[in-house]
Amino acid sequence: MLVSIPVSECSDTERYHTCLIFQITSRKRFIESKLQSLDRQSLSIDSYLKVLETTQEKRDVQKSKYNIADGMRQMFDPFERVARAHHVCPCCERPFSAEEEDEFVKKQRVKAASSAEHMKVLAVDSSNADSHFQQLDKLRMVYEEYVKIGKETIPNAEKVLHELTQELDLKSQALDDVIGVLAQVKADKESIEALVQPVETADRFFQEIQTWQKQVDDLEEKLDVGGQGVKTMEEIQSELNTLQSTNHIDYVAFASTFILQIM
Repeated sequence: MLVSIPVSECSDTERYHTCLIFQITSRKRFIESKLQSLDRQSLSIDSYLKVLETTQEKRDVQKSKYNIADGMRQMFDPFERVARAHHVCPCCERPFSAEEEDEFVKKQRVKAASSAEHMKVLAVDSSNADSHFQQLDKLRMVYEEYVKIGKETIPNAEKVLHELTQELDLKSQALDDVIGVLAQVKADKESIEALVQPVETADRFFQEIQTWQKQVDDLEEKLDVGGQGVKTMEEIQSELNTLQSTNHIDYVAFASTFILQIM
């Protein structure tokens, strides 16, 4: 049995598909605008993952540089204390002379001072790199929605829309066939109705003929054309001819006799 598909269902699917196209387009524009504002260059959404990966690598490199520099900074003060306490090199344990010890301690203090300034620069660079990565990473959810809509949701909606459209076409064709049959039935009905009046007229004529036939039969019965004592038209005409030849026509008597015969 054919199942009717509401036109609204197909229309709703079309509106849903249009909405999905709008969503994926808006997400694409949003991500590309963010990429452009963050990287100061025009990038397509297809490059997002590569940009995110590169930014993460830069973040990790800056963080590693900062950690290494911080580790070196933390060794300057212990090296100075070891050199002053034991008069040896903290790295190879070679004995220091007084001059060597003073020179070593002086270099450690210079390196510590310069390292502090370098650490500030590295901290800023690491923070900027991490902030850049975090801003790009916030787009990940929007990007994943964009990918899902493009690869799953829209194809599924288009498949459903295609199926509904095909089924709607079949139902429309079936409806057209029904409308055609109804039109033919209506035309046949009108043709039959056009024949009703002539048939009624013919029936009325037939009834009148029957009535007239009955009246004729009644008259024939009264006249009793085949009975005794009744003269035929030929006999009456013969008598008239005889009377005319003898000039003895009594029209009144003849008329009376004729009327009495047909009564």
